[in-house]
Amino acid sequence: MRVTLEPGGLNLQAEQGETILDAARRQGFDAPSSCRNGNCHVCAAVLLHGRVQLPDNREAGPGEEIFTCVAEPLEDCALHWEGILAPGQLPVRKLACQVVECTPIGGDVWRVRLRTPAGKPLRYYAGQYLLLERDGAEPAAFSIASAPDEGRMLELHILTRDPVTQGVINYLQQHKIARIQAPFGEACLPVLPDEPLVLIAAGTGLAQMQSIVEQCLRQGFAQPIHLYWGVRHSSDLYEAPHWQSWQQASNLYLHRVVSDQPDWPERQGVLHQAVCEDIADLADYRFIVSGSPGMVYATLDALVAAGMPADRMLADVFAYAPR
Repeated sequence: MRVTLEPGGLNLQAEQGETILDAARRQGFDAPSSCRNGNCHVCAAVLLHGRVQLPDNREAGPGEEIFTCVAEPLEDCALHWEGILAPGQLPVRKLACQVVECTPIGGDVWRVRLRTPAGKPLRYYAGQYLLLERDGAEPAAFSIASAPDEGRMLELHILTRDPVTQGVINYLQQHKIARIQAPFGEACLPVLPDEPLVLIAAGTGLAQMQSIVEQCLRQGFAQPIHLYWGVRHSSDLYEAPHWQSWQQASNLYLHRVVSDQPDWPERQGVLHQAVCEDIADLADYRFIVSGSPGMVYATLDALVAAGMPADRMLADVFAYAPR
């Protein structure tokens, strides 16, 4: 039987006579539970539609609270079950972090380094992002530039060309504490892929790629990595903290591309054109792209037209700004 789990829209398959909790565990879900006999109520969920079998041959129908450790589906059903995580999904946590560094690094970009509290470390995947909270303002999203194995330190690259991001920097400098929620984002690497990587970043999208590159290098990823970093003018190129050391990596190919400066002596043009010039068979690569929705979708269309299967590209834009 198919069991749909809300509010996340997750799905699992339960066998005849199998409890919902057992089915979730078997398929790799992280589900809240304790006693497994219906007494502790930790695994409680609300049945939205369908029927389930309870102990003593009782049945439950829509609107009833059930305990998934003893409930067996009798037909396809749906539950509202808080706290369950899909395989590989990490729990979102709220943390108050110490502001360790807040330094301009060129191109109106600030490098911010935060120290998470001691104790249970924040778990995140390379390429994910966090939400930074301020009093009286909407949370602001920033890619985590540090690699997951860097302990308690989190790094952000914040471009301050609008009042919101300038307000973030002012707030951090004044309060020395950053309240965050993390992790978020699906354009990430829970595990290292078997294929070579093409990483395409516009502006401070480099922060997301820094996390991915650092993780790959630390874990001995042997496949080629092509990193394309694009800006409009050379003055937008900020001091990427690891750029110089990356040049020593034998499997990492670095490309800086400037689009709107005719006198730029290095590579000019747009990012997807540079990728197509360098790589003949795009189907052999995994792509991760970071930038504005317009930039990401233009890159997707151009690379698909050049032979990249659409499902080979990851970008957070696909989730927060679907086309």
